[in-house]
Amino acid sequence: MGLLNIFKKPNKIQDEFFGKLTFMEIKNKPTNSYFEGKVFFSPINEHIECLIEANLTGPTDEQKAFFKKVEASFDQLTLKSKPLIENEFKNWKEYFEIMNFKDEFKVVGITIPRMETYPLIWDMSFETIHDTNHYITINFEDFNAAGILIDG
Repeated sequence: MGLLNIFKKPNKIQDEFFGKLTFMEIKNKPTNSYFEGKVFFSPINEHIECLIEANLTGPTDEQKAFFKKVEASFDQLTLKSKPLIENEFKNWKEYFEIMNFKDEFKVVGITIPRMETYPLIWDMSFETIHDTNHYITINFEDFNAAGILIDG
């Protein structure tokens, strides 16, 4: 029975807000299950990767409202991210300074939390012209930049 599950097609849904999503079930810890897909992100007028922490029933109205708030707050979120990025990059380039965030960094992904515990813990990932081999992930608590991870 377990071997046959390897060949099971993942559940896909067509969400009226987020579009086509694939459900990634974590059987041994269902609260870690999530949807993934590409969603249109209006601040950059492009699609980005999206991970939505949810059950098979799909994203909630609260998660959709949260995504809209992220879009509306994007400029403020990048301003809050700037000091974390500059401080981290100064470990490699002593006098590093971001001159124009939108020209130097591009959002490529977002994780939308379950909206069940507060503060909300979520993240946004960016590519940068300063290091094309790494992604920069900013961790947020509610709408405050709380940490940074550079991964390559």
